[in-house]
Amino acid sequence: MKILINRTDAIGDTILTMPIAARLREKYPDADIRFIISPISVPLFENHPIVNRVYSYDKKASRYKKLRALTQIFTDFTPDIYIFAGGDQFISFFSWLKRVKIRSGLKSRWQSFLFLNKAVRQKRSLVTMHESDYNINLLRSLQIDYNARKRSSYRPQINVDTDKRLAEIVEFKDELSSNGLDSSKENIFIHPGMTGHTLNWSSRNYGRLIDKMERTYPDKYNWIISHTPTDSSFLVGIREHIKTCKHLDGKVYYFDGSIKGLGHYMRILSLAAAFVGPSTGTLHIANTLNIKSVGIYSPIKVQSTLRWGPFDRDLSKTRLVIPDVVCGEQFKCSGASCPYYECMSKIEVQDIMNELISLLNLEK
Repeated sequence: MKILINRTDAIGDTILTMPIAARLREKYPDADIRFIISPISVPLFENHPIVNRVYSYDKKASRYKKLRALTQIFTDFTPDIYIFAGGDQFISFFSWLKRVKIRSGLKSRWQSFLFLNKAVRQKRSLVTMHESDYNINLLRSLQIDYNARKRSSYRPQINVDTDKRLAEIVEFKDELSSNGLDSSKENIFIHPGMTGHTLNWSSRNYGRLIDKMERTYPDKYNWIISHTPTDSSFLVGIREHIKTCKHLDGKVYYFDGSIKGLGHYMRILSLAAAFVGPSTGTLHIANTLNIKSVGIYSPIKVQSTLRWGPFDRDLSKTRLVIPDVVCGEQFKCSGASCPYYECMSKIEVQDIMNELISLLNLEK
């Protein structure tokens, strides 16, 4: 049996779709399971223990380039089952055009009603379960049940190449040393950036967190601020605050993960002591890699931890912090008309610090 899963959107969404493959592999041990994903997500599947292969597909490309890419993909691989989990609906149209026998997945926009013949209707905006659970439940259209008590066995997986990691860690330590940091210290990653419209914590607060942690536990950690060029606006406040802190000289390093790519970033991150960041793909990567993590979340319903929190909620490894407010908004912030406007500022630096201290088993 040959199965093709379409999840051509963000990194976090793709990670939370991996459980579909795990459930399919359990049901069909000999199946050829492949994903079609966005180019940025390809490193997530290197040496993957469940997924046989992935195809890179740029949904922002021209219609001609997308047709050409899909023609190559469907010439190489003719699936018996196509599953739309999210991303570009054009692939669903193409699977219909190629007469794939079973075209299943999420029935939502009009294209899915036209081009899918075994789809499942889900109102995910109601937020009754986690995104990964919504995804596995798509398999109901294929008469594949889901026992939520076995959820942990469908955990997303990222396999980091050990040989590459050893070499790159040595290079990274040299990089830290050349920038005046002590490479023998453990690294705590702070990732202040994010994509989309999800509410985030103040950029300056990430700087204050580093400041306060360093004052409380001096010379214990290096502070690695990871980012990509699209995160530049999220670095302004953190840079401004850190510049005022002389005790942070030789303690902070700005790590542009886009320079050597996501695979390299994950291999460096895999040995981090801890990770702190908002609801974004990088948090899901850290969680999948079993890094102790503090996630900062919005109280808006469709952005909530119930749906978009990390897959693994083991409190010994993962802490999620949201503002202590009663938010009545379902889709987006109502702005100044809300009595809790700027609610993310209600998360104090000490709140995040307390979770980090607890995770790292530090003495208060």
